[in-house]
Amino acid sequence: MTDLLLDTNIVSILFKPGHRLYSEALKATSGNHLLIGFMTLAELFLWPARNQWGPARRTLLSEFISVFTRLYPDESTCRHWADICSECFGAGRPIGVADAWIAACARQWGLALVTADSKDFESVSGITLVPIRK
Repeated sequence: MTDLLLDTNIVSILFKPGHRLYSEALKATSGNHLLIGFMTLAELFLWPARNQWGPARRTLLSEFISVFTRLYPDESTCRHWADICSECFGAGRPIGVADAWIAACARQWGLALVTADSKDFESVSGITLVPIRK
């Protein structure tokens, strides 16, 4: 069993069995210990609020995400985030704030990051990407 950090897009894909990348995401994650960072958790909480989900769908999402181990930031996470933002900017490939937090969690805890948007993280050193694509 391998520890894997999931990008928000992978959680989204796994939440929707009809998604075109569902089978590939399920194959990459099955049998592993799955983690999500605090930023992914925040993004997941945004979905029902932004899209005005009803109680049933909110409950379904809560139950779905309850199986993931959650990672919360500390001072080290903040330093990794700052370094990642600086490194990506210096390489001419600025990274989004949310993606930088997810990358910081991957780097800090030495976790492979499963993502369907590997281009967003290609400029980040010190992390291993598990790209999901067809």
